[in-house]
Amino acid sequence: ELPAEETAELRADQTAELPVGEPEVADDPDEPEATAATEPTEQASKGPSPLVWVLSALAVVALIAGIVWFAVTSSRAARDGAIKDTATAYLTAIAEGNAAAALETLAEQPSNTTLLTDEVLAASAQAAPLTDIVVDEPVGEDTQVTVTARYALGASPVETTLTLTGDGRREWAIADGTAELAVPERRALTVNGVTLTEETNPVFPGTYTAAPTSDKIALTGEATATVQAPAQEGARIEVAPGLSEAGVQTALDTVKARFDACLGSTDSRPVDCPFGVDTEGVEVGEGGVRFTPTNNPWETFAPTLNPDDLTATGTIPYAVNATATVTRDGLTTEATVPLNGERGYTVDLTQDPAGLTWW
Repeated sequence: ELPAEETAELRADQTAELPVGEPEVADDPDEPEATAATEPTEQASKGPSPLVWVLSALAVVALIAGIVWFAVTSSRAARDGAIKDTATAYLTAIAEGNAAAALETLAEQPSNTTLLTDEVLAASAQAAPLTDIVVDEPVGEDTQVTVTARYALGASPVETTLTLTGDGRREWAIADGTAELAVPERRALTVNGVTLTEETNPVFPGTYTAAPTSDKIALTGEATATVQAPAQEGARIEVAPGLSEAGVQTALDTVKARFDACLGSTDSRPVDCPFGVDTEGVEVGEGGVRFTPTNNPWETFAPTLNPDDLTATGTIPYAVNATATVTRDGLTTEATVPLNGERGYTVDLTQDPAGLTWW
C-alpha cells in the first residue's frame, strides 16, 4: 500500500494526461457530410423560387379577370334590365289606362296631349284592350337601343320595335312613343269622348273612334282608326258630319209646326211667318183672312247640317192662296190672292225645343 503522498501524486499525473474537450469520434463513411445539413437553411434564405412567383401572379390575374368579368356582366345585366323595364312600363301604363305614367317613360313630352289622357285610354281599352305584353332583350350599344315588343290589341297580335335612348347604363326613355292620328273634320264630333282642337294629334297605341256630339248628328265615312304601334304611319279618321234621322225629323217638325201655325192665322201678315198678304189701299175685316196651301212643301224637305253651330238649314217652296173679304171705295167683295215663293229656314238643334228662324 502506497503512502498517501504518492497516491495523490499519481492521481494528479493521471488527470493531467486526460484529453481536454470533447472526445474525438472516428469518421463514419456512411454519415453525410456536415455541409449537407446546412443546405435547407441556405435555401430558405434565398426566398420563393421563380415558379412560385409565376403561379402567384397568374392567380392574381385570374382573380382580377374574374372580378372584372363579374362587374361587366352585372353591369350589362342591369343595363339590359333597365331597358326592358322601361319598355314594359310604357306598354303596361297604356294597358292600365295610366296616361301620366306612360308619358313619364317618353324621352320628349308632346305639346299636344288632347288624346293622351286616361279618359281616351279607357275608351280605347273598352274597344280593344292591350294585353299579353312581352319585351325581348335589347339590341344595340351606347345610348340608343331597340327592343322587340309583342302584345295583343283586342284580338289582333302585334309585334313592333321600340327605340329607346339613355345614358348607356340605367336611365332609359322611349324615343318614339306616340303615333300621329289625323282627323281633318273635327266639328260636331269627339274622338274617344274628347273634343279636338287640332287636325293632327299624338296618340298611344290603341283604338280611336269618332262619335257625334248629338243624336241629331250622324257621321259618314271611316269613324274608327286602330293604331297598333307608335311607329305606325297614316292613321286617320275620315268622316263627314250630317243630320241623323232624328236631326232631320227635328227640323221637319219644327218648321212644319210653325208653317201650319201660319196657315191657321187670320192676320193678313202673320208674325214670324214666311208669307202674308198686302192690304195696302183696302180694308180687311179683323180676322177675315184665310190661308189655304195649294202644294206640299214637305215632299222636297231636305235640310243640311252646319257643323259650326249645329243648325239645320234649308228652303221650302210654298204656294198659298190668301182669301179675305175686303172693302175698297165703298165696295165690299171676297178676294183671293195667290202667294207663291220660297223661304229659307234655320233650326237651332242645340235648343230644346229647337228654335226657328226664317230668312
